[in-house]
Amino acid sequence: MIKKNIGQILSEKFDIPLEGIAAVPTVQIVGNTLASIDGCIGIKKYETDEIIIHTKSYLLKITGSSLSMLTFSEGRVSIRGTIYTYSIECVDL
Repeated sequence: MIKKNIGQILSEKFDIPLEGIAAVPTVQIVGNTLASIDGCIGIKKYETDEIIIHTKSYLLKITGSSLSMLTFSEGRVSIRGTIYTYSIECVDL
């Protein structure tokens, strides 16, 4: 099975070059225990029940219990714990 990120799906669906939507972060959630985010430029909030990731154009909010960051390097964040919800909010430019 080939996995596609959000940018690839949008690029194919709307016939837009992938470079034109490069600000779209890649978010992969496996079950309710692991999240991997590419395109992270910072951490806005970090608590065991809520983590807010800042990307170029969005804030990604993950809520749950026993949340912790496994990795944080080169624009990539991996989070583990029990994930209840996630939401994406546009950032005013």
